[in-house]
Amino acid sequence: MKDIKKNKSGAAWLKYLIFAMVIVVVLVAVIAIDRASIAQERELGLSEAQELIDNTLDSLPKVATIISGGANVEVKAIEKGNNREFILSCTYETKNIGKIIEENKTRLFEEVYSYYLERESNGSKTSGTNVRTKVASPIIKEAYASAEIIRGELDIYAYQLNDGAMTLYLSDETVNTVYGGVIDALRLVNSTTEIVYNNEIINIEKLNTLRTGISDCFDLTNYDPSLPNTGTKLMNWWADTTDEFYRNFIAKDNWKHLAKGLLTTLEITFFALLIGIVIGFLVAIIRVTYAKNGKMKIANAICQTYVAIIRGTPVMVQLLIIYFVMLLPIGVEKFPAAVLCFGLNSGAYVSEIVRGGIMSVDGGQTEAGRSLGFTYSQTMIHIVIPQAFKAVLPALANEFITLLKESSVAFYIGVADLTKGGITIRSITYSNFMPLIAVALIYLVVVLGLTYLVSLLEKRLQKGDR
Repeated sequence: MKDIKKNKSGAAWLKYLIFAMVIVVVLVAVIAIDRASIAQERELGLSEAQELIDNTLDSLPKVATIISGGANVEVKAIEKGNNREFILSCTYETKNIGKIIEENKTRLFEEVYSYYLERESNGSKTSGTNVRTKVASPIIKEAYASAEIIRGELDIYAYQLNDGAMTLYLSDETVNTVYGGVIDALRLVNSTTEIVYNNEIINIEKLNTLRTGISDCFDLTNYDPSLPNTGTKLMNWWADTTDEFYRNFIAKDNWKHLAKGLLTTLEITFFALLIGIVIGFLVAIIRVTYAKNGKMKIANAICQTYVAIIRGTPVMVQLLIIYFVMLLPIGVEKFPAAVLCFGLNSGAYVSEIVRGGIMSVDGGQTEAGRSLGFTYSQTMIHIVIPQAFKAVLPALANEFITLLKESSVAFYIGVADLTKGGITIRSITYSNFMPLIAVALIYLVVVLGLTYLVSLLEKRLQKGDR
């Protein structure tokens, strides 16, 4: 017997080992295919690097700006990095845009505001384009013509993309350096909320057309300041998944919505189960008593009506009626309303399960109890119900699991249960996949845990039988 058990145990471990090996082989194959999808690394020459910089800088201006073509960058040397990048050692020559905007800020805003007042007095609508072409551009051009020329050295990074093409990494710092403080100038213009006009302080915080018209003269928004994507599809998927996970659950402690919701769900299920068991056993005993000896006719009719109504209507409709129609007008809170609703709902199903279990017990058991001098109640409590409980335990466990899942509709009346926690995260992050999948997985884990505990109880009862 021991040898048979050992052979079965060894066969089980062999199956697990084979399954693990298959998983490893599949993962290795996926990684290998993912790596093979990337183009091989190549070299980058000085002429290609210079052409890349020239083409990229020429495409930067958002509109026909003052600084278009105003920066001269020359590649002097190239050094290969470790992550498919090339470090381009460059010299640059440009005009100090940040300084001219700082020095001409007062005059610039005064004339722009004067133009705005003139347009308003004539009943004309002022747009950012009007401000740029009529006032801001001429002033900035005049200052730009005599602006200080600055020179220096900087490193610009070029990355090889997965298809083999090259692209520049233009951070805000790089662009700010190449174009003589253009980012600083934009920040200065966009942060200006008050100006002095005719010795009076004017608030222009809501006059966005003024700042837009000025900033459009040297706005460089046709570039992406983020690092180029050189990862494989698998790496990108993993990065996106971890970012999404962090955004949905870690950031702002969003996971607490799920934790609090799970606790509320378990509380509703526990208290509703207690109510359901009490009601279910009472209804089952009444109906069985009527079926066997014809007593409790009125109580039986009431129980039949109760079971028919509960089993014949959706639980969500029951919840809405119990809370909004019956309990809300008298001031009952959402949580006890949900507990009462799910308890009444569960009681109807438990009663049918228990009734079926009692009716399945052989009639001779009742006769044997009565022959021993037991009353009807004593016979039911000590002989019939214990046997029926063993028979209906799997069905009761299934009802408990069903009750746990049905409690998810409690959020319809505003109860902060597990489902509501997932929906709350979804409303914060505007993400559908992870919050809802997380809710489903938590329900699955809890249900699997309950199923395992019930299986242990069944085995214990079976040992008692033996």
